[in-house]
Amino acid sequence: MRALSIRDGKLAIRDVAKPVPGSGQILVRTLACAICASDHHHFDHPELARNDRTGLRVDSPEHDVVMGHEYCAEVVEYGPDTDKAWPVGTRVTGIPVLMMPTGQTRIIGYAPDAPGGYGEYFLMNEFFARPVPNDIPVEIIAVNDAMAVGWYFSRVGTEAFAGKPSVPLVIGLGAIGMSIVIGLKQRGAGPIVAADFSESRRKLALEFGADVVVDPAVESPYAAWRRVAWGSPDEVHDYVLMSSMTKQVVYECAGKEGVLGDVLNNCAFGARVFSAGGPNVDSIPTVAAHLKGINIQFGGGPQLADWYESLDLVVKGKINLTRFVGETVTLDQLPDAFDRARRDSSSVRIVYKA
Repeated sequence: MRALSIRDGKLAIRDVAKPVPGSGQILVRTLACAICASDHHHFDHPELARNDRTGLRVDSPEHDVVMGHEYCAEVVEYGPDTDKAWPVGTRVTGIPVLMMPTGQTRIIGYAPDAPGGYGEYFLMNEFFARPVPNDIPVEIIAVNDAMAVGWYFSRVGTEAFAGKPSVPLVIGLGAIGMSIVIGLKQRGAGPIVAADFSESRRKLALEFGADVVVDPAVESPYAAWRRVAWGSPDEVHDYVLMSSMTKQVVYECAGKEGVLGDVLNNCAFGARVFSAGGPNVDSIPTVAAHLKGINIQFGGGPQLADWYESLDLVVKGKINLTRFVGETVTLDQLPDAFDRARRDSSSVRIVYKA
């Protein structure tokens, strides 16, 4: 089959082996697959897989690794030990996890034996697959994975202070930051403060439910948060007073070097910080985090219930992700689109559509 694969540190369209479904698995044909910043992290930083001791990613530079974990597909063939729950041709999606017949677990798209949606075919577990209606565009189904991440973080963020008043600050308005804004709005949290350098993304965040948007080139996001939460953009140095005031929940969704450190240096005492923007390969100021009593969570979601709850909301039309998809491309256009997605601030997602 044809696929966009990584081999020996190079990304190219290649002919690779068509995967064969093992026990509990199904072979599916890609209908749509979105380009995610996590794939840029994976390609740019091979040490992430090299240092992974969980087995979820596999460092194997001499083999083809086909990325792509935000997808909609159709059932082609069932492997052994499956219930054959749906007819061949049924549209499906699912959380991008692949349980191997050997007992290992992979993230789809980050190991040679768990190819993703940047190819013509890939594997899913029948257990994780969910059928989706034919009348919803496949590219909309594909971007649910990003929405599910935001749905998870919006849940744990609103639970963070157990009913005490809190104001969320979202740093970075790519797909994850935007989906967190949507999730927070759906859950009635707010006022929501959101920051991004892109004017188009700030405008879209307002449409999705942000109350205040900030251009970090013009105003500090933390000053804007203090203005909204405490009525003054000036820093309050009395941490005892801070402990009795509105709490700060910060979602770091940029995933770029230095951003998480900037959050820790500038956020309020006792803040709850969620690193949702992908792996951070830079060092962070743990002294500031320690002195301020900051609780930091790195990733951790979505959990299964969050993923499929998000999908249900999208399928039922309660969350509209049409504006997430800025462009669709063919497989031959995918290498260029993958590179452009690093710089494109107008599209939340570029989607490969078969």
